[in-house]
Amino acid sequence: MGRRIAECVGGILIDDGMVLVEKRRADDDADPGLVMLPGGHVDSGESIEDALRREMKEELGIKVGKIRPVLIRLYTASNGEKQRIHYFHIEDWEGEIKSTEAERVYWEQRLANLDDATERQIAQRLSSQCAM
Repeated sequence: MGRRIAECVGGILIDDGMVLVEKRRADDDADPGLVMLPGGHVDSGESIEDALRREMKEELGIKVGKIRPVLIRLYTASNGEKQRIHYFHIEDWEGEIKSTEAERVYWEQRLANLDDATERQIAQRLSSQCAM
């Protein structure tokens, strides 16, 4: 029997042409040291939208406002975990962004610095749409 697929969420925040990214800690179980979009796992019994709001509060210290679904993809983390990631454009939020779990979070202008090709493409598409 195949391994269970973990439901996950990813948040895309764009401000002034830059995308918020996180540099994962070197001791993370999955994808250590990579620069990726912030996100996390959906808890049992939790809706995808509620998970996004909780993860952004836990990881970034922000209260998420308006969100828009962008993409759902299958992904295999470096530890072998199979994930179904639901990406959302977080169109507005409240609070000051701070890193509580990643090594650091920061606004990235050079989207080529994202380590995952699909996340790069999503971020590039959204940031160009937001610039219009």
